[in-house]
Amino acid sequence: MLVLTASVSSCSTQEEDTGSMAPWREGMTTEDEEPESCDECDGGADAGDAGDAGDAGDAGCPPPEQDFTETPTCEDDAGVDAGVDAGTDGGGGGGGGSDAGPDGGRDAGTVPRVDAGTDAGTDAGATLAEAPAMQASFAPLSSPAPTPVLNPTPTTAGERTNGAERSRMRARCGICELRPRGPIDPSKVPYISVHGIGAGPEVMDPAINHFPPNAQVYDFFYPDNRHPMETADCLRNAIIQARGAHSGTVVQVVAHSLGAIIATGADHSLVDPEWMPTEVPTNCGFMKKVRGRHRNGFVLEPPPNANQLDLRMTLIDPVFQGFTDAPLFISDCVPGPGDLTAGSALMQTLNTRPTFSRQRRVFYANHPDDDTARDLTEFDDADLELICKALRGESVRTRKFGLVNAWNAVKNLRVGPGGKTLKDALGCGPCTAARIKELAGQAAPRLPGDHTEVIDVIPF
Repeated sequence: MLVLTASVSSCSTQEEDTGSMAPWREGMTTEDEEPESCDECDGGADAGDAGDAGDAGDAGCPPPEQDFTETPTCEDDAGVDAGVDAGTDGGGGGGGGSDAGPDGGRDAGTVPRVDAGTDAGTDAGATLAEAPAMQASFAPLSSPAPTPVLNPTPTTAGERTNGAERSRMRARCGICELRPRGPIDPSKVPYISVHGIGAGPEVMDPAINHFPPNAQVYDFFYPDNRHPMETADCLRNAIIQARGAHSGTVVQVVAHSLGAIIATGADHSLVDPEWMPTEVPTNCGFMKKVRGRHRNGFVLEPPPNANQLDLRMTLIDPVFQGFTDAPLFISDCVPGPGDLTAGSALMQTLNTRPTFSRQRRVFYANHPDDDTARDLTEFDDADLELICKALRGESVRTRKFGLVNAWNAVKNLRVGPGGKTLKDALGCGPCTAARIKELAGQAAPRLPGDHTEVIDVIPF
């Protein structure tokens, strides 16, 4: 079992020995990362495994099978099953403690006793007839202001490297930042670029070069070593704050790899900030706390309505399927492979909750033998037949979490402009492995290049 620890100090860092953790995939490693050890990252009572639904691999418990059922409607309604699981965690106390402390002592000492004894009782009762210096009030306290993450200072090319970003994130104690690539023009459309793990914002330059002329480019800076859902909360604020800097309602988010997972989390968070469970079952039958939801002291932007924000997502080679079907234990404060295993709570929840975005485009790389991200076309026919069985109403139980995750990621995408969702198109006609691959390729096209090269060929 690998356990990483960090000493508690205010915005300090320390080197961690991650040599025993083999990189999972090229470009998808947290090796040599320096975990932040700010106050909120204290490995306290809720210390868990950064959202991993099952660390039972360490205890010898096999992953449990998962019920896999679908009910196609054969109608043109993209969100038909988007909210099936929306209330399954009942909030779970997700944000219950996030703000418990900031004003816990705000009124301490404000009751009349503060003056008790000041006149040693010489005029007992005399002051009671006078107008009291303080009036009791039951009016609710004003809500704290949302945490600002938008910095209007344009970035330079030197600030967009991985090394410069890591240094900047350490200086900010791990809080993300959104910065434009030039002076903000309110008449332009904000395009927020979100890079993948182990890279800096500059890796998105090939896609940014294809943005339309009216794009106001923003770089989203974030640390690799924070829980992805914490970063998703931060991106939520960035989206709303970028929208507020422009005259229109459209915000485009263009995200690659792990950035696509973070962007999807922000999309869910805009609908329900508690979409991610705070307590999840392990493979051995006991419940455990999830680390990483709401950073201590971080205040979310209020949820916008549909008239205030038209959010559009472009997700490039996302790792929605997760890596391997075997859970992995990972320590607090480090997202890393633990959150990206197919059986983790993060990956199994990621595409099963309602989304805010009006448009969602997903593209995969088609380079042979590149399994950093896998779409449905890359699964075995026998695996894909499980989807057909589920659509036919047959009882299906499986440990193939990667398959279920990949399916959930694209099943509500449209097949062709204005067409049915992938799920309904399959459920309303013959379902075979070949048919799944054909329609999945239409819903989430495969483009030439490997995991990184595909960034250069995304159409805008």
